[in-house]
Amino acid sequence: MSVNPRGETPDVGVPVAVAEHMTVAEQHEWISGFLRRHVVSRRTALRGGAGALAALGLATAPWAQASRALAATAPVSVIGRHLSFGADACGQMAIGGELTAQPGAGDMVVDLGVDTRYGQRLPVEVRHLVSQVPQVDGSIRGAEQWFVHAHAAHLHPGATYHYRFRMPDGTVTPDATFRTAPPRGHRDPFVFTAFADQGVNVDAPDGQQGFSDNYYKPDDTLRTPAPSDTLIQRVAADRPAFHLLAGDICYADPSGYGRPVKSSGPADPPAGFDKFDPTVWTAYLGAIERSAASTPWMFATGNHDMEALYDDNRSPGGATHGYGGHRARLDLPGNGPKGCPSVYTFTHGTVGVVSVDANDLSAEIPTNAGYSGGEQLRWLERTLAGLRNDPGVDFVIAFFHHCAFATSGSHASDAGVRAALAPLFDRYRVDLVVQGHNHQYERTNPIRNGRSTPAPDGATVHPARDGTTYVCVGSGGRPRYTWQPGETDRYRGRQGPDSGTTVTSFQAGPDGAKSPETVDWSQARYLGYAYLRCEVRPGRPGGTSRLRLRTITDLGTEIDRVDLVRDVPRHGSQAHPAGWTSHSSGLSVPGAVGV
Repeated sequence: MSVNPRGETPDVGVPVAVAEHMTVAEQHEWISGFLRRHVVSRRTALRGGAGALAALGLATAPWAQASRALAATAPVSVIGRHLSFGADACGQMAIGGELTAQPGAGDMVVDLGVDTRYGQRLPVEVRHLVSQVPQVDGSIRGAEQWFVHAHAAHLHPGATYHYRFRMPDGTVTPDATFRTAPPRGHRDPFVFTAFADQGVNVDAPDGQQGFSDNYYKPDDTLRTPAPSDTLIQRVAADRPAFHLLAGDICYADPSGYGRPVKSSGPADPPAGFDKFDPTVWTAYLGAIERSAASTPWMFATGNHDMEALYDDNRSPGGATHGYGGHRARLDLPGNGPKGCPSVYTFTHGTVGVVSVDANDLSAEIPTNAGYSGGEQLRWLERTLAGLRNDPGVDFVIAFFHHCAFATSGSHASDAGVRAALAPLFDRYRVDLVVQGHNHQYERTNPIRNGRSTPAPDGATVHPARDGTTYVCVGSGGRPRYTWQPGETDRYRGRQGPDSGTTVTSFQAGPDGAKSPETVDWSQARYLGYAYLRCEVRPGRPGGTSRLRLRTITDLGTEIDRVDLVRDVPRHGSQAHPAGWTSHSSGLSVPGAVGV
């Protein structure tokens, strides 16, 4: 049985034929053994010495010389700033970034305040990440990075704050702002956005001169030159309350096929070389900064986010299963089950959001399947029950990577994910599910107990009656997939044949197994680049709340729209009862919101 299917998880230096039969933990053990047998001093392995600006261990390359010269003259600064809600989105915000080189003496701080006079100083934690990637010729390709994190707490709900990083020498980053979530049940309108499978189009730092993610198919004319970058611009222009990324974040292993591609060092690495490049994260965080420095980007983990190089990383909160690198770079709410760092929940006004780790549930890619021992599903059921029974929450949204319901010629629906999640979503009347994995846009009719209710473009859906709408937005920037033979795109404005909502597809299982199925729920399909803009318009007690889903391409064209509506009970509260606040479990418990 192929535990780790070729091309579906990052290649971090384990020979491809061997890695195919290894879990993440087993891959990490192999890497540890390789490094024990190929001991190098830290000075030798990391002699490039320029942190985020160098992929180290290739110090004779021209880019390494330039990086060392830059590091010797330029002050250390912060790049790739990004935000994440804390466990209490109303009163907590995590502020992160990456240093351009090793920090010097002295303490960094984040200046924080309601205006540019700031007034508060937050301590900054520096997380040091060393990446040593085995190469097939016995050498080691490495990188040394420093990530900075500050945590703001006791904030006012629904308030705007200014912040900046201040270095020990007094230099500062540009001012940026963020807004905390309003109280649970607050009924002002807001917008959030979503996509998945993004990658990075921009040229990478000096450490990766050969890296490129711009290998789009020549017949793809329905796109901008760099879709990933363009979609960031569109999200940044929307200034959403938050952005959801449903897994497969940066693709530090850009191809996923186990073949040598352009990566750090020479443009054409020797045959068989590993191409996992941890400094691709530097390029990625730099690319999203235009949005993520002011909007919380909330990440779920996909199959390309399981990086076995970091399985024993000891970042705060702990992380295994190949998520240690994420814990060094990112800060997620951390209020999910123990040992599941990318499983969490938060509430923004009348919307409850849950991040699920589909790697734990996947039948198609069982590399990490079952790692939580069932605890994720037990936590998920408790959390969904709490959200659905909360009078201040109208809409419940889940997001994750592998699709429970989708069609394509590549992954389609994951049998394990569907079996685990669909019954829970039916039971607790989940309104919207955001998925990735298939590089396409696809919206289902609302589905309940395997049955769908027609919801064409422009329709109004009543989730309490009709079921859950599943949207695949793996259209965030990576090269597109194909449909099953004979099936076509289906979206507003398309000219030509239309294969309709009943199409042939399959459920993906282990070892490439594909169980054929004919589905009647594939309402909208687009093999292009697009994101989801979600407009929340809460109603008052006795009225109707509306969640409008608008699908916008990288060209700026709306190709699909549907409204999800829920009646607001007359006895419903505009907020949670007085004296109650959000708790990390997703329920409401007595307490006071800190200010």
